[in-house]
Amino acid sequence: MVEINIWLIVILAVAFLAAIGAWLNTRIIIKDLDKIKAHLGIKEERTPSIFDNDLDKE
Repeated sequence: MVEINIWLIVILAVAFLAAIGAWLNTRIIIKDLDKIKAHLGIKEERTPSIFDNDLDKE
């Protein structure tokens, strides 16, 4: 039973580290795409969102 708990903790730790790695990789890719878009002169088009007119904003 103890061996299963140890393996479960190891698997969860690896999954957590993989999730952080994927998040960092995504941020790097987005930054690179922004640089490429700026170099090519592509304007950033932002579609309106329902959160733009949030009633909680004051």
